[in-house]
Amino acid sequence: LSLHKISPEGEAEELMKVKLTGKIDHLADIILIDRGLLITATGEPVLRLWDLELGENYVLPLDVQLGFETGECISCVSYCSAKGLLSAGTNKGRVAMWRRVLVSSRSSWSSEGKEKWKLQAPTELEGNITQIKWGSKKNLLAVNTTSCVMILREQAMSSHFHQQVAVVQVSPNLFNVTFFSTATTHNLRIDVHVNGVFATKDAVAFWNGKQVTIFELSGTALRNSGSFSCDSPVLAMHEESLYTVEPNRVQVRTWQGTVKQLLVFSESEGNPCLLDVCGNFLTVGTDLAHFKIFDLSRREAKVHCSSKALADLVPGTGGIASVKCNASGNKVSLLISKADQSLDSRICFYDIEMDTVTLFDFHSGQQKDAKEMLYSSGLEADSKDGPDHPDLCRRIPVAHFWDQSEPRLFVCEAVLDPSQQPSDKKQQVTENMMDVLIVSFFSTEEHGLLVQESFPLPSAYQSLLGMEVPHYYFAKKPEADREGEGETGLM
Repeated sequence: LSLHKISPEGEAEELMKVKLTGKIDHLADIILIDRGLLITATGEPVLRLWDLELGENYVLPLDVQLGFETGECISCVSYCSAKGLLSAGTNKGRVAMWRRVLVSSRSSWSSEGKEKWKLQAPTELEGNITQIKWGSKKNLLAVNTTSCVMILREQAMSSHFHQQVAVVQVSPNLFNVTFFSTATTHNLRIDVHVNGVFATKDAVAFWNGKQVTIFELSGTALRNSGSFSCDSPVLAMHEESLYTVEPNRVQVRTWQGTVKQLLVFSESEGNPCLLDVCGNFLTVGTDLAHFKIFDLSRREAKVHCSSKALADLVPGTGGIASVKCNASGNKVSLLISKADQSLDSRICFYDIEMDTVTLFDFHSGQQKDAKEMLYSSGLEADSKDGPDHPDLCRRIPVAHFWDQSEPRLFVCEAVLDPSQQPSDKKQQVTENMMDVLIVSFFSTEEHGLLVQESFPLPSAYQSLLGMEVPHYYFAKKPEADREGEGETGLM
């Protein structure tokens, strides 16, 4: 393998030449990423990486503990910069994925190479994979197995915590279901593709936009209590009712799928697209940035909070990315989406009884009411007021939950927003971009939002599932058990 420098006149100057190991009869698949990282697949059980700028080289091996076979060889490679995913195809029909992880500047030199890549569990196909390529605006992965070409898309693992039950997807078809009240855990294998899951103390619902499947707790076992066709992209449960959506309506169904009530939305309110249940309250968000809350404590769902438009509460905002209410149904939290569908740095809190709005901005680390926020948005750069919480600055909230029993307690997950960092700190931001903060608040009548505590998401955990006093609940990374990090199960 030779490296050449091309002059402006078009002349080639050889800088170095190295001999590659590999199979003689196997074509090398070579890609260049980040303008200086060369990656080769030559039919070996490893990928070889060569940092041209630093002159360093290292290998990324497969791991039998993740499901690869001993002696399994890599034949092709492709990289998706948008996702930070390095993908390779093997002669046993598996797609290996390495996710790029950002290493702290405190790490030793030994972590500067292969430690930047984290091998994931493989995607299993059939045949010998000869070509692999990322492409399209949707970042799809095309895989050629000689007999056919398959198009793969990445799917976020589904999880849900509700009424002391946690469900976490551990592979495309396997789910871990934990009932904390009885300290029992079940492993459920679902035969169909799953887009979402919702858990209650009595049952677990799985759906994929075409079909809904219900598993009911019977004694100490989970049994399949039936399936029905349903094209709703979202679903929620409360006691013996299911909630699904269709244009301008929420359907209240039995577990068998029979529609027993319709919750109607006007055309100006929009189509329901977000559902959440906390306590006896159902929160519904629409694609036109309206939300409405229903009381589920009676035989039929009744309107608890009439339709509110986000644009009326917080002028100048975009859409609703997520909306939830607390256990007593008097406070609502909203994650806001911008015009480009990216998340806003602000969380909106609406007090139903007082009809007031409070915004907590993770960009500035300050909370203000809607009028203050609107007035100061143009003056923020010149503001002399320091942040109320400097450690919470320059972040984006990505998930939020109300405590299921304490209506004043709220928790969210916030990630660093590198686009809002000063240019001289770009390197530092890049090194710590994976840092995630868990931040909890008390929502009070007298003092508004009070930060209770904040702490980094432990490295063994994937994401926050929710909270119920006195515990936070997290989904653990699949590899955490193998590395001995954290405790078994969920914390």
